[in-house]
Amino acid sequence: MSEQAIPYLIAHRGYPMRYPENSLAGLEAAMLAGACFVEIDIQLSARRTPFLCHDDHLWRLAGSDRWLTQLDDAAIRMHSVPYPGLRLAHPPESEPLSDLAEFCQLLQAWPWVTAFIEIKSESILRFGLAATVDAVLEVIHPYVKQCIVISFDDKAVAYARERGGVRIGWVIPEWDNEQAAIATALVPDFLFCYTRRLPRKPAERWQGPWQWAVYTVDDSPTALSYAEEGVLLIETDTIGTLIQHPLLKKHACVQSL
Repeated sequence: MSEQAIPYLIAHRGYPMRYPENSLAGLEAAMLAGACFVEIDIQLSARRTPFLCHDDHLWRLAGSDRWLTQLDDAAIRMHSVPYPGLRLAHPPESEPLSDLAEFCQLLQAWPWVTAFIEIKSESILRFGLAATVDAVLEVIHPYVKQCIVISFDDKAVAYARERGGVRIGWVIPEWDNEQAAIATALVPDFLFCYTRRLPRKPAERWQGPWQWAVYTVDDSPTALSYAEEGVLLIETDTIGTLIQHPLLKKHACVQSL
C-alpha cells in the first residue's frame, strides 16, 4: 500500500472505548496514543458556555434527568461521566464535564493536533444559530489554526466560515439529491458521512474539492479499504488499538513534549 493510501485516524469523542466520551482524560490519552485529529461535541450551558458533551439530556452520560442547555455552569460541573467498564488497571470512577476553553488549553500543548469541533443541533435550536456559533468562535479564536468547526447544520458551518474565517466540515444527515446540492453550494473543507450512508462504490460518491471522512470504524481492514478508495480520514472509538496497526501507525502524530 502506498503512503498516499494510508488514512489518518480521528479520535471520535476522544477514546470512548476506554475513557468517558468527550473527557479531557480521554482526549489526552488519544493524543498520547498518536492521534493527529480529535473530534469533540459541543452543547451550550444556560449561560452559553460551550461544554464538551454530545447529549443535551444528561441521562445516558451522567444518569441525570436534566438538560445541559438549561443548567448554569456550576450545576453542570457537578455532573460527571463514569468510565466505560474496568478496562484500565485502576481507573477513577468518573471524569467531569469540561468546557471548550479547558479543552483548548489542552490542545495548545499539542500544536500538531487538529480538533474537529461539532456544534450540536439542540443548542442551535435553543439559543439560535448565530448565538451558538458565536459562543464557540469566541473561545476557539486564539486556537483557530488547530480547529475545524463541523455540524449537521449546514447553515451553522457556513456562518462559522463567514463570521470566523475557520475551516468547516459538514456532517451529512442523509444521502440524497437535496443533500448533494447543499454540499455543492456549501463547498466545505470536509464532508463527514456515516459508514452505512456512504455508497460503497466510489464512483457514486459526490465529487468536489472536499476531503471525505467516515465514522465510525473500529477495525483496521475496513479503515484501510476506505483509504484505498480515497477516504483518508477515519473516525474511530478505539484510537489506541487501531493506531498500533503497522500501516496506520505510519500516520501517527507522536512527538516528544
